[in-house]
Amino acid sequence: MVLAIALLLLGLFLYAMAQTAVQAHRLGAHEREVFAEVEQLRRQQAELQGLLTYLKSDEYVEGFARQQFGYVKPGETLVEVTAPAAEKGQRRPGDRWWEAAFDVSAADLGPSPAPAKP
Repeated sequence: MVLAIALLLLGLFLYAMAQTAVQAHRLGAHEREVFAEVEQLRRQQAELQGLLTYLKSDEYVEGFARQQFGYVKPGETLVEVTAPAAEKGQRRPGDRWWEAAFDVSAADLGPSPAPAKP
C-alpha cells in the first residue's frame, strides 16, 4: 500500500515537473517573440525619428517650397519645362500595351484581378 502511494506521488510529481517544463518552454518562446517585436519597433522608431528630423530640416522645407510653390532664391531664374499633351491612342509610361492597341483603359476594364498565389 505504501509502495502504491509512493508511486502515485512520484507520478504526480513527474507530471507536475513536465507541465512546468512545457510552460517554461512556451514562456521562453513567447519572450523571444516579444523581444524580436520590441527590436523591430525600436528600428522602426529610429527610422521614423530620422524621417522626422529630415522633415523638420531647412533642406526639406526649401526643396518642398521649390517643388510645390516654385520658390526661387534671389539671383536664380525659374525655368518651367512643359511637354505637349499626349494624343489619344499614344502610349504613356506605365500603360499596358493592350490598352493602346485596343483603345481601352484600365478604368474601362474595372478592377484588375488579384495575382494568383503560388
